[in-house]
Amino acid sequence: MSDDMLQVLLLGGFGVLILAIAVAALREAASMRRWPVAKGRVLSSRVEECRDTVSSGTHAAATRLTLYRPVVVYEYEADGRRFRGDRIAQSPGMDRGVSELADAVVRRYASGSAVDVRYNPARPAESVLEPRVPGSWKFAVALALGLLALAARAYFR
Repeated sequence: MSDDMLQVLLLGGFGVLILAIAVAALREAASMRRWPVAKGRVLSSRVEECRDTVSSGTHAAATRLTLYRPVVVYEYEADGRRFRGDRIAQSPGMDRGVSELADAVVRRYASGSAVDVRYNPARPAESVLEPRVPGSWKFAVALALGLLALAARAYFR
């Protein structure tokens, strides 16, 4: 196998993989927008500090990184039962960032405030407050398309 064909396969394979994951996430977010809405109430809302260590290379040089994430716990009623949730947006785990963004979310969902909760009708314990597509998934689609374009360019060279 030539180096060019290996490059095409690697770029194209990663592009297809990233695109498939992003499309699945986009479909899930679109589905969440169609979930029924229940009236809910915020039980607690705070900013949590997350400390990560990022190492570079094989040497012991490491950087302490402090990220912040909003933690919002809410309750709602669906199908005659009461549930608790803590999922704000579609992609939990991608909600870490700078303290100003986390503070803004906590202010938006202050303890005791009323909220609209979208819940999965097939699994009412699954809920979300913001059924939107995170910007990171849009970036992933752009990255995947870029990789596929590079693969096509390498193939037709």
